[in-house]
Amino acid sequence: MTPQALGPYNRRVRLVVEVRDDQDELELASGVFGAQGWGVRPARDGDSVTVDDGYAGLVVEVPVHGSRWTARSTAVEQLTTLAKRRKLDLWVRESKLIPPRPAETQTVYHVHRRVPADAGPVLRWLAEHWAAVGGLDVRHTLQLRGEYSDEQRERALAELGARNIGGPPFDPDAHDIRRAIGPRPDSGSTQWRRDAGRVAVISAVVLVCVASGIVLGAFDTAWRFTALLVPAAISWPTGAWMTSNAPRPKLVRLGCGMVLAGSGTFAGWMWGRSEDTGLSGLLAGLGMTLGLGLTAFGLWYALSASWFSRNVQWFLPVLAAPLPFVIPWVGAILHAVYLEDMFGIPADAVHVGFYWQYFVAFRPLAVAVLFLLGLIALAGWARHFNVQAPVSGFFRVSLVLAGLIAVLTVVQIALDDVEKAAGRAMDAAGAGHRPPGYFGLRAELVCVRPLGDGTPVVNGPVPTTHPVLSFQPSGDTLWLWDPSPSRGDDTERHALRVRAEDVELVVAHGRRC
Repeated sequence: MTPQALGPYNRRVRLVVEVRDDQDELELASGVFGAQGWGVRPARDGDSVTVDDGYAGLVVEVPVHGSRWTARSTAVEQLTTLAKRRKLDLWVRESKLIPPRPAETQTVYHVHRRVPADAGPVLRWLAEHWAAVGGLDVRHTLQLRGEYSDEQRERALAELGARNIGGPPFDPDAHDIRRAIGPRPDSGSTQWRRDAGRVAVISAVVLVCVASGIVLGAFDTAWRFTALLVPAAISWPTGAWMTSNAPRPKLVRLGCGMVLAGSGTFAGWMWGRSEDTGLSGLLAGLGMTLGLGLTAFGLWYALSASWFSRNVQWFLPVLAAPLPFVIPWVGAILHAVYLEDMFGIPADAVHVGFYWQYFVAFRPLAVAVLFLLGLIALAGWARHFNVQAPVSGFFRVSLVLAGLIAVLTVVQIALDDVEKAAGRAMDAAGAGHRPPGYFGLRAELVCVRPLGDGTPVVNGPVPTTHPVLSFQPSGDTLWLWDPSPSRGDDTERHALRVRAEDVELVVAHGRRC
């Protein structure tokens, strides 16, 4: 009764279902469940299923994708929801998660070339160390069930010598076998205990070495080098543990330990040199790392084995096609807000390179993408834990509302950036300094000299005693901005329009002309 699921799954849940003891009802239930790709069979005597009078037992296997903690409740929810829609008279008596078959212990043998018999002692020493790390391998691997033993090694040699599946055959005089580098398996331990032990040891070594590296990079005294004693002391035992499944040269054992300890120490040293290593800085860094990890796993749960992963070759081109048009449109809007809403200058009166429209729009779009990825990661975690039907509707509504809030937040951030940039430019102009640019919009501090009497000026008169701002002109009309506070709080009313042939502009230095 192996299920033939229509979609991907990673859990198998077996349910004992009591269906009304009627032939038509049983056939309908079996057909409905089978159409979902679920395995269905009648309960056998060996199952020892006890059902109430008037009911018959079915054993249904439902494939589920997601966390093992919610797999049973999700399978029951799916089956009962389907039964209600199809008006089936049944109920679930028992549910059980079918665990995967435990992985069998196996030994991996790599075929490598033997050291030549006539090699000198130095060459032999180098060749033995090179072979221990895989340097003389011939890219031929044999995997046998069970833990290593002398009998298993002899069986591996005999099997390699008797069979040739292509390429150069195994020659006992020219080839030998070695075991893959790894810790020695604990006798009698299950696979998950061995994996948990390895992860615990490696995590402890990495954390200790990272802490030592942070101390080395955070302090400037000579005593900071004593932090290297910790990774140096654990390099040998770590390397011996990493290569304990087979005899290795001492230099190889030490090298493996130094690679693990040294990489963690170097990462901690870089962190200590580049970041504030106070308690608040460390907590912030750890929180950011944890957040990135949770987001990455959430994205994996959301996108793997999903509609997106099955249709990514069609979805990405459709998503990327509007970007060359959307990005400059957003950039043009931000430039227009900066000029028109902040300075009162028409956007088409100032020349801006087209490539700056891409740069100015990158940050708000990047923030929007980060918000979107965060929401997708949240949905991925909900998918992993199989949010049940009563909660899923509320969760979908919450995601929609969160998406709208994210869009409004991104718009607000972009407008705040424009307002702050314009405020910095206005303050610099009032102080008599050349203001900073804003993504291609570069204002100059200039003094205005009229070339004749009665120069026509919109919002005049044009000031001649103190400098004003002039952006890159486009056409025969000049737009200036007067930083004088006497024009009022409405910054748009500080804008002046004159004809280019009526005035002369001179670069200003200071607050007076």
